[in-house]
Amino acid sequence: MLYRVIKCEYWDNGNRCIYYLNDLSLVQESRLVPVPFSLRFYDARQRMIYSDAISQQMKQAVMHYKKQH
Repeated sequence: MLYRVIKCEYWDNGNRCIYYLNDLSLVQESRLVPVPFSLRFYDARQRMIYSDAISQQMKQAVMHYKKQH
């Protein structure tokens, strides 16, 4: 599946970002946490995603969005 970021929200004065993806899943980024642990991935039911393949695709969508904005 091709993931795309459709919306981004900044919380806590920019320390936390929530990226909403096209399949209603989301990626939560915390800038106060070290880089390998800064991203958390959730599906449309708000359950955490542990699959490396899916989380890698979601991470690529977030990085692509960051490059554009």
